[in-house]
Amino acid sequence: MMNTTQPSPSLLLRLILCLLILGGGAGGFVLLQKMKKPPRHNAPGEHALPVEVMAVQPGQVTISLDGYGEIRSRSRVEISAEVSGRVVSVYGRERDGRGDLESGVEVQAGEVLVVIDDSDYRLEYETARDRLEILERDQVLARRELERVRELYKRNRAGTITSVDRAESNYNAVRNQIRQLEQAMRLARLRMDRCVIRAPFTCRIAEVQVEEGSYVSPGRKFFTLVDDRDLEIEVGLDSREAARWLRFDGRAGDGYWFGTPLPVTGRVQWVEDARVQGQAVVDRVVRFDPKSRTVVVALRLSAKPDSGTGVPLVEGMYCRVAIPGTALENVFVLPRRAVTFDNRVYVAVDGRLQTRQVEVARVEEERALVTAGLKPGDLVITTRLENPLENALLSISSVSETDGVSETDDIPSPSGEHP
Repeated sequence: MMNTTQPSPSLLLRLILCLLILGGGAGGFVLLQKMKKPPRHNAPGEHALPVEVMAVQPGQVTISLDGYGEIRSRSRVEISAEVSGRVVSVYGRERDGRGDLESGVEVQAGEVLVVIDDSDYRLEYETARDRLEILERDQVLARRELERVRELYKRNRAGTITSVDRAESNYNAVRNQIRQLEQAMRLARLRMDRCVIRAPFTCRIAEVQVEEGSYVSPGRKFFTLVDDRDLEIEVGLDSREAARWLRFDGRAGDGYWFGTPLPVTGRVQWVEDARVQGQAVVDRVVRFDPKSRTVVVALRLSAKPDSGTGVPLVEGMYCRVAIPGTALENVFVLPRRAVTFDNRVYVAVDGRLQTRQVEVARVEEERALVTAGLKPGDLVITTRLENPLENALLSISSVSETDGVSETDDIPSPSGEHP
C-alpha cells in the first residue's frame, strides 16, 4: 500500500506570503507611476552682458610728441691758460683772504678768476720800451743825416749817390728796429693781459683744475664755466612720429629730409619730481640718427620756472618733454581698452552688440584716437570683452559722455603709433 506525501502547512504559507508581497509591490509601483507629474517645460532664456558705454562726439585733438633728455647749458666754455707762469691768485682771495674757486660757485661777468705771475712779461715790456726810446732818438738823427746828404748831392753835387743810399739804409734799419720793438711791446702787453683771467659772462663754475701756486703752460685747462640762464634740452623722437606729427614751417632745409620746426612751446618735467617743471620752445632739429631711427630736436628752456616748488630746472636734470604737434580734426577719443588689437570696437545699438571696424590714427597709453568708423552719438562699449557674440543682448549699467577734445596741461605718458 503506497503513502502519499502532503505539503506541510508552513511551506504553503510561505508561498502565499511571497505572492502577496510581489503583488503588493507591483501594485504600489503602478500607483506611484500614476501619481507622477510630468516636468514643467520652460522656454530657453537669453543672458544679457553687463557693460558700460560711452556716447562719443568728434572733436579736435593736438598730438603730443613725447621724449626724454638731459638739460645742458648752451653757453658752456672751457677756460685754458694762454701763457706760461705761476698762479699767484685765485677768485675770492681779495675778498676774504682765501681762494674759493670751487665747483658750484657763481661769479659775475668781468670778475677776476685767476692771476698768473706776469713779471717776465712786464720785464720784456719795460726793456723794449727803454730800447724804443733810444731808437726813436737814433731815428731822428738818421733822418736828418739822410736829408742833409740828399740835399748836398741834389744841389751841390757834393758826395756820391752811394753815400745817399747808405744814409737811407741806416734810416730804414733804425725804423725797422723800432717796428720790431713796438711789436715786442704789444706782444708783452698782450701776455700781461692774458695773465689776468676774467669771467666772460655771469656764470657758474662747473669744473676746476687749477690751484694757487701751481705752474701752468699754454693749453692747460683751468675750469669749465656754464650759464644756467641759457639752457636747452635735446630730445630724441621716433622719426616716423616726427615726420607725421611735428609741425614744420614748410621750407625744406638744405640737405635735410625735414624742414625747420615751428617754435611751438612744450612742457618739461623733471622725472625725479613732476612738480618741478617749466616750458621750452622748439629751436631746431639737431640731427637724424639712422641707427636708432630717431630725430633729435633741441628746445630752449624759459629762464623762469612755472612750478610752485621754488626748484628751478638746471643743467644735468633728466626730464620728460611733451611737444605739441599737428592737430587732428573730427577725431573720436576712446579709452584704449575699448579698441581691440585688430582695430575693432563694440557699440550698443538698440540694446544689442554690434562690431565696427575703425581707423586708429594713434594709440597712447590711456587713449586711442579714431578717425573713421564711428558716427557722432554712437554708444561705444568701454568694458573689456573677450570675443563676444555678435548681436548679443546688453545690460547697460552706465553711460558716460565725451566731446572728443583731449587737451591737458599735464604731460601724457610716452606714446607710439598704432600697429
